[in-house]
Amino acid sequence: MKHTFYCLLVLLSVIHFTSCSTDNLEEQDLEEDVPETVTGSDDPEEDPMASCDDFDWTNIIDDKITINCVVNLNGKTIDIPSNTSVIYKGGDVKNGTLNFASNGKIDGELLSASLGLNGNVQLIKDEFEFIPSRWGIVGGKVSDEIARSNRDNFENTMHKIKEIGGNKFTINKLDAYFKVDEPSGSPIPSLAAINVPSDFHLSMTSDTHIRMQPNSYKRPTLLATFKANNVTIEGGVLHGDRDEHDYSDGSTHEWGHLLRITGTKNSVFKNIRFEDATGDAVDVIASGHSFDSNYVFSDNVLITNNTMIRSRRNHISITDGRNIIVEKNNFIDASIHTSKSRGVAPGFAIDVEAVRHGHPGGIPQIAEDIIIRDNTEDGSRIGAFTVHTGDRVTIENNKLEGSISYSVSIGTIIRNNEITATSYKNINNGTAIVAGRDDLFDKNYDGRVYDNIIKNYAIGISVTNKDIDTYNNQIINCKTGLRINSVRNAKIYNNTIKSTRENSNGIVSHPRSEYMDNVIIGDENKGNIIEVTRAPLQIQNTNHENGQDNFKLIISNNTLKSNNTSTISNVVGLEFVKNSINQGGIRLVNYKNGKINNNIIKSTTSNGIRIDKGCKNLEISNNKINVISPFECIKETTTDGINIDIKNLQCN
Repeated sequence: MKHTFYCLLVLLSVIHFTSCSTDNLEEQDLEEDVPETVTGSDDPEEDPMASCDDFDWTNIIDDKITINCVVNLNGKTIDIPSNTSVIYKGGDVKNGTLNFASNGKIDGELLSASLGLNGNVQLIKDEFEFIPSRWGIVGGKVSDEIARSNRDNFENTMHKIKEIGGNKFTINKLDAYFKVDEPSGSPIPSLAAINVPSDFHLSMTSDTHIRMQPNSYKRPTLLATFKANNVTIEGGVLHGDRDEHDYSDGSTHEWGHLLRITGTKNSVFKNIRFEDATGDAVDVIASGHSFDSNYVFSDNVLITNNTMIRSRRNHISITDGRNIIVEKNNFIDASIHTSKSRGVAPGFAIDVEAVRHGHPGGIPQIAEDIIIRDNTEDGSRIGAFTVHTGDRVTIENNKLEGSISYSVSIGTIIRNNEITATSYKNINNGTAIVAGRDDLFDKNYDGRVYDNIIKNYAIGISVTNKDIDTYNNQIINCKTGLRINSVRNAKIYNNTIKSTRENSNGIVSHPRSEYMDNVIIGDENKGNIIEVTRAPLQIQNTNHENGQDNFKLIISNNTLKSNNTSTISNVVGLEFVKNSINQGGIRLVNYKNGKINNNIIKSTTSNGIRIDKGCKNLEISNNKINVISPFECIKETTTDGINIDIKNLQCN
């Protein structure tokens, strides 16, 4: 009679039989090998604590060997015939090896660190549940030696499961430290991390806590994908060692990452909680440089529905990658100072920053075709999102407290974002959207900034460089709505700027602005609407250098409302046409080679047009001006004006 059936008969007959009794099972085996959720029973088919040390491995029914009790192999190797499956039925196999002839299969519930597998064998199901205690993982605070063993056991188990056909690796309860700082001599820090293989799905829950063992290394990485493909990592909580890290060597220690995505393609990272990274929560990077023959860039990567808290540097850095999507994440307190560690630069929720200089071989890194959308952000030390160096980046539909900016970028689009200042710094000194940098003029073009809602910032939008359109934005309660630096080939239209803040301005030129060439503020049917407490327009120090005589700046079809005047000062070649001014007028100082034509001005607080010193070669025609006493429609306060042609004035 077969062994299992015989044991069952004996138990049912209430006859004591030593081989089927639980009396001989050692307490130590019970504690180490039996899941806590499993309880005892009088039926060995249901009771994994039943010991069957003389288990009959020849009992094969329908090409299956059923394990319904604890089988201790005591170091032996058991040969499993071809085409045979080893089935879990509440039991266990330990302390030995199963050697499968060919086409073998086994249930994942039977696997553990104490069971070796040889030969040709695959998992019956492609989903595997990882129970840490069965694989040598020690929870809680442990020594460096044990934390290193935790790391090795975890990674080795994932690779082992993949080798036998498992592609989904699930973890529920786990709270353990992993030593991942770089071993001596290893050239790639992420190789010391817990590496997830290609074609693999690591699925964790909110009860899964993976912690970086505190260390003093400059570049530790907790979890990594290295030149991998088709990876999904979801769930879990990744903890850095930020406030337990040893910074005593004086280095910045800004490169400690919780997840490093290196040369990885077609992969998804979702529903993960990242806390207290020493550097970045996530780093997206290539393997090698773009001019190397072994260069592998990250491509088609989705980072979604994650929460990132208190990373010491950035929450996400994208230094090399193509077709990257970052969406629906919650970014909290990027790079803030804590009581034990200070945040380090750059200090953003997301920083796109490819290195493009300093290497004789060519451009080292490339970051392009990136979408950042539907995220929320608050509390970032410096700003929300920045494209320091990257091309064709679209930032859309985000709800933010911090700023958006780009420094070196081609084709960046910033649209449909809601940005609200809450900190003293941003309310009084911050700029919500910074489009370009005046010291990097020729490296920024084809930008678009539109359909954004900006509230309470000191400056709403700053525009620089060339080939940039800024339109359909709502800027509310800012000190300055829109500031223009040196710009060429730009359109600024259909923006609404409204502010009741004291001394608030609408559209102004930067005090250091050098020129505006082929720039249109307003449009035939889509002018800007500006309602502020100080100057609706303040254009100064523009196009007055040698060689800028033919530069064109047109301000047209805008609606301006303020108790104070707009000002054009130290400007050459500006055309101010078809605008509507309510309450305040316009003041001209050192304004040359310009036109003030076809405007409607209704002023109750100042002269309609005031011409001060240094004006020359001005055409002022076809304007309709209405003022109240004692103000004048057009008032010249000086006699040094040259060739000022005033005609067809309708003055009331």
